[in-house]
Parts: sequence; structure tokens; C-alpha cells
Amino acid sequence: MKTLDYSKVEYYKTNKFKFDIGIYFNQSIELFTNNWQPFVVYSLVAAVLFIVSYFTIIGMILIAYPLMIGYLIGAERAESGQSLELKDFFGGFKNIGNYFIYSIIVTVISLVVLSPYFIFTLMPLLFNDPNHLNEGLLLGTTLFGMFYMLFAIALLFVLQACMFLVPYLIHYGNMSAIDAMKTSYAIVKNNFWWFVLFAIVVSLVSSLGMVACYIGAIASYPLGYMMVYFMLKEMLLTDEGNTEIDRLGTNQE
Repeated sequence: MKTLDYSKVEYYKTNKFKFDIGIYFNQSIELFTNNWQPFVVYSLVAAVLFIVSYFTIIGMILIAYPLMIGYLIGAERAESGQSLELKDFFGGFKNIGNYFIYSIIVTVISLVVLSPYFIFTLMPLLFNDPNHLNEGLLLGTTLFGMFYMLFAIALLFVLQACMFLVPYLIHYGNMSAIDAMKTSYAIVKNNFWWFVLFAIVVSLVSSLGMVACYIGAIASYPLGYMMVYFMLKEMLLTDEGNTEIDRLGTNQE
């Protein structure tokens, strides 16, 4: 079983990591080719659960991250040659409380960042006289809204990139949501543009199947998260019980 290697965590808080996206992609293709059946079944089940969650108030918040982690659990078991059954994919739900807290924090931060846009958008409705339209106020709030929205999108993009590792730190390190956020930021800031590039590639790979009327997503989604697994394996993970001697020769230069 993989677990967080805290010596690697501390190392990459102050050092850069050598990403090899091509290798992660090739490893994912090979792993999926040899184990595609359980991943396809899980993708179908996860899709149904996600669709059903749309009809609840907080369903998506509760299940999104645990379902995502399921792909990494499956990748680890498949790579190690262990048997892989549908129930194995749902191990991410053991940390559902921390994922929920993290989701709430992200939602609150997003609303705070976007709130000035909504406030200035409503100003013309609050202060304009219907019979005497204040064109200056309308123009000013419109221009402010446009520029602020661009700023807000850029800010949220940076924040999202800095929090890239949070779900995986919670799963593999049993960290609290706050500790995972602090640790993710400390690591990502040293490799920011590499994480941005990696996230873009993973998103593209995961969404390729949507070209085929979404049916192909049952294959492309596992591939994307397998790439994340192989990156994490090299960067932050170790086998449970591994010693320092066993970890010599890792990508720490």
C-alpha cells in the first residue's frame, strides 16, 4: 500500500521536481490496456453516481473527490498485481469528512473572490432611477465587472493550481484539509508552471473521450488519473513501511 513519504514532502517544499509527463502517459496506457475492464465498470458506476448527485443539494460536494481518488486506488492495486474488484475503488470515502471540509473552503473562497463582481453588477439596479438612467454608472460598473472578472478568473486559476495536491495529500497522508492545503502550496510554488502544464495535459487526456459523445470518457478518465498516480508515486509516495535506505536514488536532485 502506498503512503506519503514525509522525507520527500519536506524535500520538495524547497526543491524542484523533474516531471516526465511522457513517461507517466506511457505508463498509464500500458496499465489501462492490461486492466481496462474494472476501470470501465467503475467509470460507468461513478458517472451514474455523479449524475444522481446533481439532484441533491450537497451530493456533488460529498462524492466528487472520493470518486476521483478511486482511480488512483485502482491504479495502485492494478500496478502491484493485486486483485481489483469494484468495491476496491471506493476506498477514497474513508476521508469524506476532510474532502467535504476542503470543498466548503474552496466554495467560500470562490464566492469571496467573485463577490465584488456581483456587487458591482447589481449597483445599476439599486441606484438607477428607472425613469432617468445613469449611463455613467452603468458604463462604469460594466467595465469594472469585465476587468474584475478577468482578474478573478486568473486568481482562482492560480489558487486552484496551488491546491492541486490537496486531495492526494488527504488520501495518502491522512492530512486534515488545512494541513493538506498548506503542504500543497509549499510544494507547488516551487514547480508552479510544471504543475499547470501537468494539470492541463491530464485534463486534455481525461476529456478526450468526450469527443465520442461522452462514451469514450469511461476510458479517458482513468488514463488521466493514472497519470496523476504515476507522478505522485515518483514525487511523494513510498511503500508502507519502506526505510530510508529503500528510498535512496529517488528523483531528488
